[in-house]
Amino acid sequence: MTTKLNDALVKPMVETASRVLDIFMMLDASSSMSGLKISVLNQSARESISELCNAAQMQPEVEHRLRSICFSNKARWHNGPDPIAIDKVFWKDVSAGGSTATGSAIQMLVDSIKVSNMPGRAFPPVMVLLSDGANTDGRAYDNAIESLDNEPWGSKAVRLSIGIGKRFDRKQLEKFSNHPEVGVLEAKNAVDLANYIKYATSSVTKAVSQGYSNTGTLANNVMLPAPPAPATPNGNVNLQVF
Repeated sequence: MTTKLNDALVKPMVETASRVLDIFMMLDASSSMSGLKISVLNQSARESISELCNAAQMQPEVEHRLRSICFSNKARWHNGPDPIAIDKVFWKDVSAGGSTATGSAIQMLVDSIKVSNMPGRAFPPVMVLLSDGANTDGRAYDNAIESLDNEPWGSKAVRLSIGIGKRFDRKQLEKFSNHPEVGVLEAKNAVDLANYIKYATSSVTKAVSQGYSNTGTLANNVMLPAPPAPATPNGNVNLQVF
């Protein structure tokens, strides 16, 4: 007789070998991201994937996998819904247009990380949310955050957010993030956005895979490296401000 366990009663397992590290990117593709912002996002994503491939080669005992969600009028899988080995990821440029259905994107993430859809032997997932505005799908955002917090892998995940430009909603992004020592990363220019995307994917992923305790330490106890310092005009002659 087979007994089906309720997802809510199953806790993620922590093993010491052959573990999976899932990376999720949620990318604002609304009309306000058009132009320089979306161009930098695409270029930085490609560079981050290259760096993650190098890291994966150095850690053959860790399986690095990527999924990404774009959101504008609605949320849609950009890479997924099935996880993709990092060396098999092909980055197709994201295009911008429409509104900002952030809540729908987070709910799509929640549905993909239910225990029945995730490996038992895994590091905490790394989740990165990028947005330059406020969600336009109302209560869907708060409802999705609550669902994310209630999922075992959602609560254990390392969750970071990047606010782009001057009009992002800090309070909303703070609800997604769970590393207050890092806070909301503010990308006010092209250099900052490129640096923070690579930090939140490459640098943080490396910290998670190398620093997670064999005794089952919670994700919030993973020590993350300090993010890059904001770019300054004196150090970047061609600094392009959003």
